[in-house]
Amino acid sequence: MEIRQFEYFAAIVREGGISRAARRLHISQPALSKQIQALEHELGVELLIRVPEGVRPTDAGRRLSEMSDYLLRYIDEIGPSVREAVTDLRGVVNVGISPSLMPELAQILTVGFARIHPALELHLTEGLPMFLCEWLDMGRLDVGIFTRWAPDVDMPRLEFEDLALDELLFVGAPGSFEPGLKFIDSANLRSIPLALTPGFRNLVRMVVEGDTEQTLGIEIDSLHMMRTLVLRGEYCSALPYTYVRDDLEKGALHGVSFRPAVHRELVAATRAGRRKTGAVDAVIESVRARLTELADR
Repeated sequence: MEIRQFEYFAAIVREGGISRAARRLHISQPALSKQIQALEHELGVELLIRVPEGVRPTDAGRRLSEMSDYLLRYIDEIGPSVREAVTDLRGVVNVGISPSLMPELAQILTVGFARIHPALELHLTEGLPMFLCEWLDMGRLDVGIFTRWAPDVDMPRLEFEDLALDELLFVGAPGSFEPGLKFIDSANLRSIPLALTPGFRNLVRMVVEGDTEQTLGIEIDSLHMMRTLVLRGEYCSALPYTYVRDDLEKGALHGVSFRPAVHRELVAATRAGRRKTGAVDAVIESVRARLTELADR
């Protein structure tokens, strides 16, 4: 198959007839018919049906017409996209970030990114993943950075790029659990006051799978409140390394790994079928580099 065959076929469907399409394309009608016959032979299906007013596509032809339109639009965008990659990035990018990632990424995107791309303006919005997905679908955001909380959920209107894995740590204020604890598992989890957010509770269930007596403590649907309670020593919790990194380095919190280790999948989401601009790609790569750096701690 050749790109020109898709162009020819799209023109025939658009014009509603081979002779009209031939005039539009400035080629002979026999030559155009020959190209379509070759395309039908290669695909093994009939693409067009003759009708009194010209031709109309078969079911297979309608599907090919949709795919041809998408392919030809994509090809048209190659030149502008490539040229954009070697020019200064300008304009505005609306970026949605989940609460657990905002503290770590906000400075990178507002300070470090601005030094590299001074003509590019970023607008950051904080929101839970479910809301970020909705805003992406509505066109309010250009890209969302968050935890892929349910990989099996079908969201055909969005495209996802893997960014990094972020370890979920068992954390508490100094003295909240026994000194020298190397890891946390189902057995020693029972004796510690525990509070979890709904999303991270689902990840922790990997550790206690099969332990029907494990209640996983209380549920608090606020990440910032959770951190406050843990810092005050009232509860221990499971929180991502990227979110509590500063607290761990300052000694305000202690953290150990779960056994087996628990990770969350961090992704960048964009609207499906919409060409990502060079600016959006630059944002994604900047975030990926930072998250990879943290994962290699």
